[in-house]
Amino acid sequence: MLIYFWVGLALAILVYSFFPAGVSEYFSFGLFQYIGECLRTISGATNVPLGEYIYLLIVIILVIKLIQSLSVLKNKFNLHSFWPDLLNFGKKLLMRLVQVYVVFMLLWGLNYQKSSPAQSFHLSIDTSYTEVQLDALSLDLISQLNLTRQNLPDSVIESLNYKQVFDQTLKEYKAIQNNYPFLHLEKPILKKAHFPNWGDYIGYMAFYQPLTGEAIIRADVPLLTLPFTSCHELAHQMGYASEAEANFIAFIVASKTSDPVFKYSMLIQMFTYSQSEQLSLIAKTGNFEKWKTIVNRNKTLLDTKVIEDRKKIKDFFIQRQHLLLPASTSLYDQFLQWNKQAKGIKSYDEVLLWVLAYNKLKAIQH
Repeated sequence: MLIYFWVGLALAILVYSFFPAGVSEYFSFGLFQYIGECLRTISGATNVPLGEYIYLLIVIILVIKLIQSLSVLKNKFNLHSFWPDLLNFGKKLLMRLVQVYVVFMLLWGLNYQKSSPAQSFHLSIDTSYTEVQLDALSLDLISQLNLTRQNLPDSVIESLNYKQVFDQTLKEYKAIQNNYPFLHLEKPILKKAHFPNWGDYIGYMAFYQPLTGEAIIRADVPLLTLPFTSCHELAHQMGYASEAEANFIAFIVASKTSDPVFKYSMLIQMFTYSQSEQLSLIAKTGNFEKWKTIVNRNKTLLDTKVIEDRKKIKDFFIQRQHLLLPASTSLYDQFLQWNKQAKGIKSYDEVLLWVLAYNKLKAIQH
């Protein structure tokens, strides 16, 4: 009888996921907010990133279960009962997968199915961008980067630490509600990862833990990346599951701030996306002379200190790229595609469509 309950619930969730407006109104901005607040009330009682330890425990349990299953299979293997045993194993596995699906969707996954928040920001998002648009965006970002860095003393950057960033992120999110009341988050949580090296192998700087409601962030990364990353993770905590949408929320928060460190962190990330996408479009045409011209031009235009800051960030990841497990990238790419992010890992770059739409609206308003 229990199996019918789980299968029925899974089918109901699947059908419900085909109604984005309903998912937004009743789940993302309804049930999920209460679930998230309850989870954060519990996990917020300690500074320990409980989510990391839960994942570790899950892995240990799975390994133990696998060893036990193989041991039972070895000791009780019978050729005559092989197919019935295999069928029984398949039924149990399917039941577990259905249960995982239901729990995942109710704690987080349905957020991938909600309608786009573009309407809330009064934006009309295009489906693609041109190389010319990206070139203009890159030049604008270079100008902002130089100006922001010139007004940002080295001493401020050198004294930066993860706790300051986390505290300021919470303040920025509280302040942004004055402009965008719907960007409201009860009991936000940012926690320092206890096992940051996992990120070198799996390929992450931070992650949202749906079982605990925590945003867990590596503090061993270059500190200038932390403000934007922290803002991105709180957007996930708020229910913005899409990577492009979470990036855009982080962009909005950092754009409205009076804190130069947060603005600078955002500009570095946006310029990285913009230049990368522009060069990618040029490379597809085979015009590598133009590709080199753009790279050299941007280096010439960028302030020396901006170049140095970007190099420190790039070097950090280059030094660790050999540790990344290829399978982890492929699995995450597939996971994003399954959850309505057709470009997979490249979905992060789609924030540029939102930024272009936002800049267009801002230009009209002025």
